[in-house]
Amino acid sequence: MTPENWGTLATAASLVIVGIGLPHQIYKNFRRKTCEGLAPSLIISAAISYTLWCIYGWTKPDLFLKIAQTPGCALALILLIQLIYYRKGRGQ
Repeated sequence: MTPENWGTLATAASLVIVGIGLPHQIYKNFRRKTCEGLAPSLIISAAISYTLWCIYGWTKPDLFLKIAQTPGCALALILLIQLIYYRKGRGQ
């Protein structure tokens, strides 16, 4: 396999996880108006990790990194905003 093939495979796998898992969790939190059951450390670490990878991807001429990490960054930040918002009791 060439590096481009691996990049395509990694990008597709990342987008599947980001495209299914994170939106489902965001919607579930929105419906319940809580992030109960999710470890805050998981949400915070995901937001930091995706943000750092996104920034790194945009500093490199690598389309695979940009495509794979930007949606994850946006969705992880939405989860972080939900965590903060619902922790303050505003969801109820």
